[in-house]
Amino acid sequence: MEEAKEEEKPIQPVVDSAPNGLVDTTSVVEPTAEGETAAAPLNNLLDITFNKESKDNEIPCVSPPVASATNGLLGTASNHLPKAGIPVSSAEPNAFTGKMSLVEPTVVGESSEKPSNILMETDITMEEPKSGSIAPQMALASEPMDLLDTDEQPIEKKTVENIPEVPFALEEVKEQSEVLTITSLESLTRFFYIRETKQAVYTGSGTSFSETTYNDLRDLCDQVQAQQLADCLEKALINNDECLPRPDEALLVLAVFLSTCTNATERILMRNCVPRLVRTDTELFIFMELAEKLQKIQMYKTPFSRTVRKAVIAWYKERSLDELLRMWAKGEQICSLHNNLLRRVHYKPERMTIEYKATLQLLSTPTKNLVTWPGFLNPLIGSKKIIEGIVKLRSTTNARVAVTIVNELSLTYDQVPERFRIDPTLAVHLIPTLSYEHIFKISPRVLRCYRRAARNAYDNYEHQLFDKTKMEAANIAPLYIYMKILRLESNSRLRNVFCDLYEASFGHNKALGKRLNISVCIDKIYIRKYLKGRNPSSNYLDALVAIAFGYFKTDPDGSKVSYWCDRTGQLKDLKWTKNMTLIEATGRCQTLEVQKSKMDFSQIFLNASEDPEDYDIFLIVVPKATRGNPNNKSAKIASLLAGYRLTRQPKSKIIIISLLASKKSMSYSVDTCEHILELCGISEQMPQIINAFLAEKFR
Repeated sequence: MEEAKEEEKPIQPVVDSAPNGLVDTTSVVEPTAEGETAAAPLNNLLDITFNKESKDNEIPCVSPPVASATNGLLGTASNHLPKAGIPVSSAEPNAFTGKMSLVEPTVVGESSEKPSNILMETDITMEEPKSGSIAPQMALASEPMDLLDTDEQPIEKKTVENIPEVPFALEEVKEQSEVLTITSLESLTRFFYIRETKQAVYTGSGTSFSETTYNDLRDLCDQVQAQQLADCLEKALINNDECLPRPDEALLVLAVFLSTCTNATERILMRNCVPRLVRTDTELFIFMELAEKLQKIQMYKTPFSRTVRKAVIAWYKERSLDELLRMWAKGEQICSLHNNLLRRVHYKPERMTIEYKATLQLLSTPTKNLVTWPGFLNPLIGSKKIIEGIVKLRSTTNARVAVTIVNELSLTYDQVPERFRIDPTLAVHLIPTLSYEHIFKISPRVLRCYRRAARNAYDNYEHQLFDKTKMEAANIAPLYIYMKILRLESNSRLRNVFCDLYEASFGHNKALGKRLNISVCIDKIYIRKYLKGRNPSSNYLDALVAIAFGYFKTDPDGSKVSYWCDRTGQLKDLKWTKNMTLIEATGRCQTLEVQKSKMDFSQIFLNASEDPEDYDIFLIVVPKATRGNPNNKSAKIASLLAGYRLTRQPKSKIIIISLLASKKSMSYSVDTCEHILELCGISEQMPQIINAFLAEKFR
């Protein structure tokens, strides 16, 4: 039974307003930190193993608010403001190209209860730094003497007397700028992108979550209305590929809301949104895994709650027949997952048309039982040719027979059995059907086409991989390719190919359209170090160049790159140019040989106040941000940014990347928006997180 919650007054958060200064320290702690594309038509599908799925042509559907109700944790007593409901929205049809066209039946809905889910914290192994770089030291190409000029030239030191007065004082900023408070809904939105609710700090995605995370999400879900959360989830999950790193966190919030909502009306309204928010079977499996883990945290004996079981049955009912047939076409492994899931949610084929019953039974039937046409498939007689063709393809071991079937039925990569996906005979037919992102992700398998007998297939693959037009359209950041290289240490042949691709990728992804003020620390002591934790094979300098030079090459106009050059805390122009290559940019950093510098963050804004350009982004790439802010608080740097936003650029933001850190370098305000994002270490998700932060998807 679900008990009503007692009324509680919300506690006003306490804001720490203590002033903070910026000074240098020499002690440095060096740790780090460390995600996809959807069911498409039959002739253009992606592998089920991918984390993301394309969201093209999906139109978000927002429903009007309905009745109010409360939401709370089962078995506790608490009362909050009523939440608005969300009526059921029908799933959008997804055409199954060509040969599987069937008449669609009506979909029946259902009623109430609760669910569950999980992502558990992992320990980061700390290792001693290593020396050297993953890439060989390459000679710096010849360049003018003024470009190779080092710190020998005297630098005019800015003193307190010659620095122009700007309203950067914390008290002044508080009086003049509007303080933006972070709401519960905004905290949940932040969790979708960086897995953090209290502060804008990203320390890695991880694969599990703790009970503490569950408690935090439960408390936030208690304070939001169902309609608000559904709209927020829709914006994050639909048509948001370039910003959302992966759907796991958003699906976790959905599962937590369903499992902790004690009001039947609210719970039903959110449950009816599941078929719209969970767009593909890949996301459905993620959602169900998280829901099962939540049940364990809540110490329930059943794997799924009634609410979740009804949501899953409604999900299958709202898929079109063509979508269900495409799921079956992905392979026996996917079919077994569907079969197991339907059994565990107590699926009963009642109130369904005979076509739906036949299709769901097809999902649950092993291929060996489909060699001869079974009677239960008679309602799908219109798709008999393609069903029999896929069954024959799964049964054969001859690649030439497989090629004939693939060509005859125009099958795509994910409809071909795993053993044929790496076969050179089929590669010639499959590679042209793939998107650039898909080609990039399956590259280790395609490598087997490198055999001399299949050289034509491999050449076709490599030609598409280095196609600059497709590269720009796919918007794959150099950092993402660099992370791919780190995973290929044992495969020298493919590693060499990706090193060439990495060097060619700079300047060939979508521009941010922003003016960047980039500040980097290239002290000699750090450029030899290796990152710790999840990426121990990454050299500090390689990671710094992948990030800083990558963004500079994409948006060179109006942007500048500076480095701390000595113990005075002054910044000097790094003299990168948009015509530089990766080798030249790396060599420039090595040639300067900065011995020891003072990282003074305030100097960034003092210099920016004198520049004619108004900067949109202050990108700071350092070993760890504590060296530039020894008091370990964000108040001072936030006041500097607030002053710059008042006097120069109202939408400026700060992005700090602490390459050798595995946790936040300073304490940030929990209740107010400071427009600062800190990223610890490096990861494949970093470019998408930065895109989301700049697009104001979260604060």
